[in-house]
Amino acid sequence: MFTVKKVYRDLPAAHRQPTHEGHCRFIHGHNWEFHISFGCDTRDKNGFVIDVGALGFVKDFLVAKFDHTLLLNGDDPLLPLLEQTIGEDDEDGYCAKIVVVQNCGMEGLAQYVFEKVDQFIYSQGPVLMERGVRVLAVTCFEDSKNSACYCPPLVTVTSNSTTDE
Repeated sequence: MFTVKKVYRDLPAAHRQPTHEGHCRFIHGHNWEFHISFGCDTRDKNGFVIDVGALGFVKDFLVAKFDHTLLLNGDDPLLPLLEQTIGEDDEDGYCAKIVVVQNCGMEGLAQYVFEKVDQFIYSQGPVLMERGVRVLAVTCFEDSKNSACYCPPLVTVTSNSTTDE
């Protein structure tokens, strides 16, 4: 297997962990960074795992979700209030673009980005799938000291056949 890693950095977004007993329950921000690892079984005619120059759709997605946004968990008890009072459309006088995810901690964001980018790869059609191109892992950095990595378990196929003795 061949692998490549694409790095996206300097994505300023705020978040909070509402059930945290410490200071992480308050809205605070980070310059998020994502390292996305791709792998394949067979390289393309240029010898590439994936053309990293053609990953504009990944950058567009990350900018839309992480550039000057407020990331909130879907079960945040303040979500309805925050959406009504500070969220969404700047034209209506609001002051934040709210992005709702399952979990806005590093671990949850690594999984969220993995799943979205993986969907994008599969939506590119058979050209990439024929070569076995896939997302292997996403590492999410909230700062220079803390990161979390998500890589799903490998699926192994086992035989259910039995043999007679």
